[in-house]
Amino acid sequence: MDNTFSVQFKHNRKKRGFSQEQVAELLCVTPQAVSKWETGTSYPDLSLLPIIANLFGCSVDCLLGINLSEKNDTINSILEECKSLTENGQYSDAVSILRGALVKYPSEPELMYQLAWNLTGTINENRENLYEAIRIYEKILLLTDDPELYSRVLRDLMYRYYTAGDTEAAKNIANRLLPFELCREYNLGRSNLLNGKELAEYLVKCIKMYGQAMKECFEYFVNTIILSNKEMAPLSPESSQRAIQTINEIINSI
Repeated sequence: MDNTFSVQFKHNRKKRGFSQEQVAELLCVTPQAVSKWETGTSYPDLSLLPIIANLFGCSVDCLLGINLSEKNDTINSILEECKSLTENGQYSDAVSILRGALVKYPSEPELMYQLAWNLTGTINENRENLYEAIRIYEKILLLTDDPELYSRVLRDLMYRYYTAGDTEAAKNIANRLLPFELCREYNLGRSNLLNGKELAEYLVKCIKMYGQAMKECFEYFVNTIILSNKEMAPLSPESSQRAIQTINEIINSI
């Protein structure tokens, strides 16, 4: 930390109307420790930062003098650069950039997610990267309060555990994913919240998505290498192939 913390700490303490002694009592430290924090001669333990921020009614970033707008712009710029690298298969380059970014912005969930994603793209070169990606995904689940990111991480983590050969862990993660009846597409499409052209376009998009999902399910029944005729009954390779053809006709007609 630099003296930015000292300035912000003192400013927020006075803004909340606390004396150094009151803050010391609330944080279970000595008044001398609080005085040193404000003069920049020492700093609180990192574990105290969230508690101090909560006491002052501000964020940890505010205490550290971080400009949130500037920070978000920087992170978004990094994510865009790495997205381009990922799309071009330059996973190692993206990993290098993201590792550097996380030194400056540790525990930033979106940066961590992209690092885990790109590490997975390098497992042919280094199998250990798969296990590092799994550890990062697990950490994100503890950190994020973004429900969409949480679901994305669960989905990816299921596949990563499967790739690692841990099918039991993969199943456990899969069971934490939301069931179909709770997904956005299903509920928004039947909720009467949309109408007219907007509703029609949304439902067409859903039909195509559901159709693709159904095709992927039927494809398991087409080849007896995956399922025997006895296991797939009452379906068969022939009936499944006809179903896929029908779904293709529906999707191609809208």
